Amino acid sequence: MHVGEPESVPRQEAGPSPRLAHVCIVSSGAEGAIGLSVKRAFEALGRRVSYLPYLDWLPKLGSASFRGSGIINRGIASLTRPAIEVRLVAALKSLRPDLVLFIKCDDLHATTYTAIRRATGAPLVAFHPDDPWNFATTFRRGPSHPRAELQIRQVDAMFLWSRALVQRAAAEGAQRAFYLPFACDPALHMQVDAVTTEEQRELGADVCFIGNWDAEREAWLGPVADAGIDLAIWGAEYWRDRCKHDGLKKAWRGRPLFGVEQAKAARASRIMVNVLRTQNKGATNMRTFEIPCTGGFMLHERSAEAAAIFPPDVACGDFGTPDELVLAIRRWLDDPAGRAAVAAEGHRRALAWTYREWAMRLLERCEGWAG
Repeated sequence: MHVGEPESVPRQEAGPSPRLAHVCIVSSGAEGAIGLSVKRAFEALGRRVSYLPYLDWLPKLGSASFRGSGIINRGIASLTRPAIEVRLVAALKSLRPDLVLFIKCDDLHATTYTAIRRATGAPLVAFHPDDPWNFATTFRRGPSHPRAELQIRQVDAMFLWSRALVQRAAAEGAQRAFYLPFACDPALHMQVDAVTTEEQRELGADVCFIGNWDAEREAWLGPVADAGIDLAIWGAEYWRDRCKHDGLKKAWRGRPLFGVEQAKAARASRIMVNVLRTQNKGATNMRTFEIPCTGGFMLHERSAEAAAIFPPDVACGDFGTPDELVLAIRRWLDDPAGRAAVAAEGHRRALAWTYREWAMRLLERCEGWAG
């Protein structure tokens, strides 16, 4: 077993093994999926990339309004999974890649990993964008990703975005475990120079939060609304259906934002807030990189791993409690010049760690034992 944890993220490029010339990514084809950013990154490095949207092959009921659809979807997926996994093995056998990268896809059975290895002869690596041991709620007990531990033991190398998760993976049987934080994709979260008057009216606010509801985020953002601060929340319908705070319900703009609309919201707003989910505490999430990539001013929940990349008061603002969040918002709203300088440094640092550098780091970690 090998554990790798680089001291910092950006560094001088090295040349990963040219033997890994053909990379196959097994992920989701949904708009904005990490896998698509990674695909562009490997292509920018001159690699041949095959993309298998395995997660999209699983049939779904497709009814967002039916509350039981999640349970039914899991049942349908369970019944059809053997055929889908056979299809995946056949597709990989036909492609014959030099490296197979699973992004999540932690629902595969052990026999499928064995079959893929026999069919391709390629090293198998995985990146998990969630906490593999995060616990489910409501109708399911136990981990949200019940086969993630199996994946960690089956692949040749496991890449995770948190140092704590890397240590746990190593302790629980990973052959190799490496720290690889999220990155930014300037093609998806670009910096826009200006917004129209209509876009300013629709997307702008003093403070903007982009993300879905959970009880902890409600607790953090509630005092912001109570303070009378101009707040815009963009996310899915749970902000309407589960949020109990009237002020936050009023702040909800009725839908999520993706891609270019996120970039325009960052341009139209003075402060972009990033509240971490429980699984991301002390580390980073995707928004840690997306916000500065757009050139927005980021006010980030205090985190050692985030601060190592975006130092507070240099490349972002930070806060450690809901009350500190309100105070930090007021401080930075009163300092437009300071916001601009910090946002510029955050943008510079984000562009030093895009998914191109991410892909390069992954290939470097594979050099020597893969290929």
